[in-house]
Amino acid sequence: MQLAVLGLNHNSAPIEVREKLAVDGEELAGIYTEIMHNDRIYEAMIVSTCNRVEYYIVTDDFLCNIESVLEIVSGHCDMDRMELRKYTYIHCGEDSVKHIFRVASGLDSLVMGEPQIFGQIKDGFEASREYGGAGTFIRKLEEHTIKTTKKVRTHTGIGENPVSVSYAAVELASKIFGSLKKQKALIVGAGEMCELAAKHLVTSDIGGISVTNRTIAKAESLASEVNGDVLPFDKYREKLEDYDIVISSTGATELLVTKDDVKTAMGGRKKRPMFFIDIAVPRDIDPDINEIENVYVYDIDDLKAVVDANRKQREKEAVKAEEYIEYGIEGFYGWLESMKIIPVIKSFRQSFEELKEVELNRFASKNKVTDKDELAKMEHLLNSYMNKVLHTPLSNLKNKTNSGGKYTLDEAMKILFELED
Repeated sequence: MQLAVLGLNHNSAPIEVREKLAVDGEELAGIYTEIMHNDRIYEAMIVSTCNRVEYYIVTDDFLCNIESVLEIVSGHCDMDRMELRKYTYIHCGEDSVKHIFRVASGLDSLVMGEPQIFGQIKDGFEASREYGGAGTFIRKLEEHTIKTTKKVRTHTGIGENPVSVSYAAVELASKIFGSLKKQKALIVGAGEMCELAAKHLVTSDIGGISVTNRTIAKAESLASEVNGDVLPFDKYREKLEDYDIVISSTGATELLVTKDDVKTAMGGRKKRPMFFIDIAVPRDIDPDINEIENVYVYDIDDLKAVVDANRKQREKEAVKAEEYIEYGIEGFYGWLESMKIIPVIKSFRQSFEELKEVELNRFASKNKVTDKDELAKMEHLLNSYMNKVLHTPLSNLKNKTNSGGKYTLDEAMKILFELED
């Protein structure tokens, strides 16, 4: 048996295709049932996020059964199978194990090193167990995926140093103020950049958030997402002194915050610092505001410089991460190799069991032993002796399976039974 994966992600497919393939919770049970209905697919797992949808299967014929999964997916997303194939990738065997380790570690993410994907992969394993897709292989894969990812996170800096402009903006604010629990932030604009910055502020435990935008409905929508309030757009200038952090990203063609605006605001703040982050092009905030004492202004170029430096650092850490992933693959395939010896061990033990039964029956018949208690004692004695005799060779057989050594028969006997030269 081997692992195979059929998937698509932000690199292989545009968002309109990824949207069609996204699997929600209500669909999972039905899709698992369809996949597991195939007698040659023994286990399965589905991972569905905003940037990827992947189907993992354990099978003895990955080519035919990947086609079977592709057929099922095609039917659910109402998309021609040949058209769908253009956007998908396939991995099998060791490549598929490496793939899931890299995905869980954040090495295959749109933002390298992002931590959310680890939780999403764990959710995928949990759903596999819930819907009957997980057997010995998937459960062991889960164990090794978690172990490998934790090593990558613990021993490398792959998740450190922000690599998105919005996240970098919030990190800069945190460095200036330390804890953000007592700070208030004003978000000027309600587009994607502002939305991401607002959400990062929430995860940084910001004390409060207000949103202002020319279109009041958009401001209300974003404010509701981050549990903030709405500041009317015609009031933001006179209310500037109430905010410690101002993040702006609009399509305005003129400056929205001038040096005079901030001078007036600082008059009522008693020298408490203000932090402005301008991620708009053209700029929303007058760069000359930096000349005012205790006021800090960063624009998109400042943030990009931080992001570029951080991305390079993450790429260096990714090299280290790949080494841990290779160790993880070795560990998983060491377990998989050891599984091959299980039928041999069962057969070996079964032969001794059968021999014990023959000898016990022969001895009882020859010596006319019919008392059940006596027979039970004799069987207990033989079982105890057999277990002691088999313990060493069976343990060594299991432990030495992955040694890769080639032995003569006499060498193998010495190793199995730990015989002295």
